[in-house]
Amino acid sequence: MKRILNFCPTGTQSTKQNSLAPIFQNEIIDEVVKLSEEGITIVHLHARDEAGLNTYKREVYQQIIEGIKKYCPDLVIGVSLSGRYFSELNLRSEVLSTHPDMASLTMSSLNFPSSASINSPDTIVYLINEMEKYNVTPEIECFDSGMLRYTQFLQTKGVLSKLLYINVILGNLFNASVALESIAHLKNNFPPNSKICFGGIGSSQFKANIYGLLEADGIRIGLEDNFYLENSTKASNYSLIKRIKNVSDALGMEFMSPNEFREIGILHR
Repeated sequence: MKRILNFCPTGTQSTKQNSLAPIFQNEIIDEVVKLSEEGITIVHLHARDEAGLNTYKREVYQQIIEGIKKYCPDLVIGVSLSGRYFSELNLRSEVLSTHPDMASLTMSSLNFPSSASINSPDTIVYLINEMEKYNVTPEIECFDSGMLRYTQFLQTKGVLSKLLYINVILGNLFNASVALESIAHLKNNFPPNSKICFGGIGSSQFKANIYGLLEADGIRIGLEDNFYLENSTKASNYSLIKRIKNVSDALGMEFMSPNEFREIGILHR
């Protein structure tokens, strides 16, 4: 079975000083278009304003999405609904009116080393309902087995679809590690009828991606989660993808095209 490649070119923490991540709209568009040739299935977008600061604004996302679709019309496009910098629900969900294919949905509050992302049960249900208004599919994010169990609970209750896409993100200090025993425990809590991609934070990314090839349905990869190739050598998005593609090639594995992913039936349109 072909694997999913979910590409996350830049996140909330990347800057020109700490990484080689694309920050501004034209840089993100150019990076995604360039790396689409490497076999990206999904792209997961964060947006920045003219000063390089994180933004929720619809018009900024719209320009990025339109720029990507001009050259990659079939690419599956996901956007961030992160509450890390903006807590107001109307701001977090504003981007949905751009009608992306997917939008992120973190299944609980969680801590990071210097900040927190707050996602109460009411917030999660609100965002699900807003996605339904715009026919957008949740790009579920789980950092431990508790989030997976809550996902399955909402699936059982009919709040979430019976067929789900989930990123399992490993290596956060406060959540599941990339150790083999963690992987085994997580697998026991996968919701049924789900496509699972493994991603990892920092040095956990490469190992998590290998587990994603071997034990799940694909990988989440990019400078959103990891700035380095090894030690203190800064990575580019190309170098991260090229490294894992060398592994997938050695294993005789291929990545899904966007249209092959669409045929699975996860997307709401």
